[in-house]
Amino acid sequence: MGDFTGLDSVDVYAYSILLIDLSIAVVMISGLRFLTGLVANVDSAEELASRDNAAFGIAMAAGTVSLALMLTGAVSGELGASYLEEIVSVGSYGLLGLVLIKVGRLIQDKVLLRGIEIQSQIKSGNVAAALVDAANTIAIGLILRAVMLWVESETLSGLLVVLAAFVITQLLLALVTSYRIQVFARRNNGNSLQQAFAEGHVALSVRFMGHLIGVALALTAASGVVAYSEQTLWIALMTWAGVTLLFTMLVSLLAVIARNVILAGVDVAEEVDQQHNLGVAAIEAAIYISIGLFFTALFA
Repeated sequence: MGDFTGLDSVDVYAYSILLIDLSIAVVMISGLRFLTGLVANVDSAEELASRDNAAFGIAMAAGTVSLALMLTGAVSGELGASYLEEIVSVGSYGLLGLVLIKVGRLIQDKVLLRGIEIQSQIKSGNVAAALVDAANTIAIGLILRAVMLWVESETLSGLLVVLAAFVITQLLLALVTSYRIQVFARRNNGNSLQQAFAEGHVALSVRFMGHLIGVALALTAASGVVAYSEQTLWIALMTWAGVTLLFTMLVSLLAVIARNVILAGVDVAEEVDQQHNLGVAAIEAAIYISIGLFFTALFA
């Protein structure tokens, strides 16, 4: 059979592992629908089909992309020594990813954006809130994918590193969120960014989304700067944390410089904050994402 197909026993085993990984990914992604409904305390089918809730669809789509990103990190690398080892390894990382998506959403609701119940807003059809949720979810997926690729161990220590990286990621996303809240308040007589999101300010949420994803892309490059070492695991992780903090600040700084050149003569605060100019907000978002992509090209 092997001679007829051109495949030897090693090839058959490798393709069997790929089939197992693909099956786990499909199961995990399918299960995300129920998790998304659980997080928002709604029935997924009712929101999507009966109520045509676009905000819920956006949040669910972002969760799917985020989980897929994390799973690509989990299935990359060396094949498991056995079918069982591969199932346990990929399944563990996938389940961890599902849990972290839920935890990340709860942290955003209760800590990062106090004053607005993002999941309640999504349930009511607020697209701006859904884009904010999508920004956080995709950012988590991007960074954890990079960490899973960085970690050269599929043991418990590898899972602990991913968990620690998630905590660090949330702190950095909190830093970005705090920056956006303070900038908005300074430009708008102390008004609340959270209230603007609650009122459905899509332009603000698009800019916010671009900033978070741009930072997340840059943070993925940190894995290419810091060498992973089992012997000095926590030193490597702390070094990674330091580099990610530096990259977070650099993305914001470089984006401001680029914006002042690209949007010279445009009052960004007036256009986006006051006039809800979606075009200008999209350009700002693109600037953040573009700089993040340059970081990945240069360092990853």
